[in-house]
Amino acid sequence: MTDLAPDIVAAALKGFRAYRDRFAALTARAEARFRTADWRGLQADSSDRLDVYQQCLEAVVSDLTAQHPDLPHAHDMWRQAKTEFERQALRTSDPDLAETFFNSVSRRILQTAGVDPTVEFVRFQAPPLAPPRRPQDYRVYPLAEGSAEIVFRKILQDSRLAPILADPGEDARRIDHALKRRNIESPPDAHLEVLTTIFYRGMGAYLIGRLMAADGATRPLAVAFVHQGGRVAADGLITDERGIRILFSYTHSYFLAATENIGGLIGFLQTLMPRRRRAELFISLGYNRHGKTELYRDLTEHQNACRDIFVISPGKKGMVMAVFNMPSDNLVFKVIRDRFAKPKRTTRREVIAKYDYIFRHDRTGRLPDTQNFEHLKFDRGCFHPELVAELLQSTADSVVVDGDELILRFVYVERRVTPLDVYLQTASAEAARAAVIDFGQAIKDMAASNIFPGDMLIKNFGVTELGRVIFYDFDEVCPLTACRFRRQPRAYSYEDELAAQPWYLVEENDIFPEEFVSFLGLKAELRNVMMGHHADIFTPDFWQAHQDRIQSNNLAHVFPYRRFNAD
Repeated sequence: MTDLAPDIVAAALKGFRAYRDRFAALTARAEARFRTADWRGLQADSSDRLDVYQQCLEAVVSDLTAQHPDLPHAHDMWRQAKTEFERQALRTSDPDLAETFFNSVSRRILQTAGVDPTVEFVRFQAPPLAPPRRPQDYRVYPLAEGSAEIVFRKILQDSRLAPILADPGEDARRIDHALKRRNIESPPDAHLEVLTTIFYRGMGAYLIGRLMAADGATRPLAVAFVHQGGRVAADGLITDERGIRILFSYTHSYFLAATENIGGLIGFLQTLMPRRRRAELFISLGYNRHGKTELYRDLTEHQNACRDIFVISPGKKGMVMAVFNMPSDNLVFKVIRDRFAKPKRTTRREVIAKYDYIFRHDRTGRLPDTQNFEHLKFDRGCFHPELVAELLQSTADSVVVDGDELILRFVYVERRVTPLDVYLQTASAEAARAAVIDFGQAIKDMAASNIFPGDMLIKNFGVTELGRVIFYDFDEVCPLTACRFRRQPRAYSYEDELAAQPWYLVEENDIFPEEFVSFLGLKAELRNVMMGHHADIFTPDFWQAHQDRIQSNNLAHVFPYRRFNAD
């Protein structure tokens, strides 16, 4: 067999560079899209960017296997290629991302189950990030030079948004006013550090920075900009860790943020959100494939540190998914069942299509990011015996036991939340009331982005660590515009009302919002709270109005921050 290692290295490096170039080109277009309010174009670029990694990977795999049919059996060549690729990856701007791409190529061609450290880069400790560079990546503004209003006027004038801001002076005044209303004062010798990268998502643009005290204490700071009546203006301000975590939440779609130093950008963001996984920060910027690498590192490190095992997740058993987690970790694993209990009428292929649909859709802060993994291998002892029995009984198409090892052929991984029905059982009256109000708002936010959840039982919603309600059961979601919302016909007689079946014709996509209240699963007191704040959800008019808006191409923006008019 000839020496194939140089061909493997050359093809993998070429594919990685093609991926980075295409990713960067689509990301850079966000600036022009925002300037011209081309929201459809920005959505299209966001969706297209999700496919770039897979397209570049497929091209490399196709070329290599066509030229060298023996590659699936040439492990010695792959070991040599890995050594040489590591050396050459150091010349790239993102060596760690390059290694992830190499792993993708080797796993696809060798059909690896689990991890093979002889032909894959396995770094259980994430390598250090490149530091942010000044002034390319961020700028520094001493606050001693003048009032906050003066400093922010300078910040806005220096930003890439400056040419399209309608009135930077007024924006600076509004920011200064919001800081005073929130009693936020700068400590002595403090300064602001502001990223030069602008973050675009949906219909908003965000300037991200931090307030640095002389003792090293850090406060996040983000300014949101939107189009208002044809003008671009500052619309809101984030000044706390909770707010910045919501902005970068795993329940939102990915930002388009152009940078030549992704490591420096991630490192900067980590100082604003020290409790956020590094994997989630990569994913939030669209680097979801490398984010999966980081997630695997986290999982391995966690298991090695605490010897925790997987158990069946609390809550009602799902009819479509078998769900499990490690109690001390915040990830949850979901495996599609082989057969679905009635009344579910969906198929495995349809379930996967639904998850892909949500992956590509605007998640509006109400739908979790879900990453799928293939061929994960664990020691069988990492799973509780009850869970092993459950998986082998109901998910044999996706789970295989091979001796002392358990292989997950296909599994979804997402952040663990507390199921809303479980949360309401133990929450205080005040917390339960707040959760129910946010439950209604979650439904409205999804409707604004053309999402109908299908099954609105509270067991399909969860409460995040930040207290926000999200929807995580995707097997019945559909576009809002695909539904027909109808008012329930009046019964002709008392017998009609008692009948087990409707006395009127019901077609497949017919939805009767008046029925929602009876099967949400809320107790009387909380049902009254829901009706008091969100009674419109239970009328066809609410849903039809959203349909009319969407079909007339009038897109809605869900604001992931407190707007100035709320201060």
